[in-house]
Amino acid sequence: MARQKRTPCPQTEALSEKLGQTILRLRTADKLSLGNLSELSGVAKSMISQIEKNESNPTLATLSRLSQALGTSVEAMVSGAPNETALVQHSKIQDTPLLQSQDGLCELRIIGSLDTVEFVQWYDFRAEPNGVLESSPHPAGSIENLTVLTGRLEVTVEGETWSASAGETLRYRADRPHSVRNIGDVAAHATMVNILAHAVRSR
Repeated sequence: MARQKRTPCPQTEALSEKLGQTILRLRTADKLSLGNLSELSGVAKSMISQIEKNESNPTLATLSRLSQALGTSVEAMVSGAPNETALVQHSKIQDTPLLQSQDGLCELRIIGSLDTVEFVQWYDFRAEPNGVLESSPHPAGSIENLTVLTGRLEVTVEGETWSASAGETLRYRADRPHSVRNIGDVAAHATMVNILAHAVRSR
C-alpha cells in the first residue's frame, strides 16, 4: 500500500515563516551579514539563509545558538514579537548569592548575570576595617577591575601592592593569587568586575 504524502500543518508553516522573518529582522537591526552571524553563532551561513527564507526547519540547538548570537531568547524568536518591557531581569537581594571571607569581615555578593558568567563576573564587595578577601587565581589572562565607592582598599598580587580611595579604580591580573584588604578605619564598599581570559582582547 502506497504511503500517503503528509500535508504540511498550516500552523507549523506559519510559525516557521515568522521565525525566519524574525531572525532576518534581528540580524538586519544589528547590521550583521550572514557571514557575521555565522561566525558569532557557529551556524552555517547557508543554513541561516535557508531559515530566513523558510526553506529549512532548524533544530532547537540551532535556534539556541542563533538566539545567543542575536542577544535574545529562543522564546522571543519563536513568538516573533518584541519584548513587552525593556527590563531583562530584576534580581532581589534575597536571590543574590552572598559569600564571606575567612575572617568574616568581608562580604561578596554575586550581582552579575548568569548568562554572561563565562565572560564577565560582577561583584559587590564590602569590608570592615582590616578585613581581607583572599582569592585563588582565575583563568590565565583574566583581568579584575576594582572600583572603590567608599573607604580605602589595598590590592596585593604576588608581592606587588597598590591602594585606591573612593572614586579610583585598580585593574590587575587576576590569574594569580590576589587579595583585597580594607586599610581604612571605616567600612569600605567597592564593585569588582572580573573579565575572564577568553573575553580579554589579545595584546
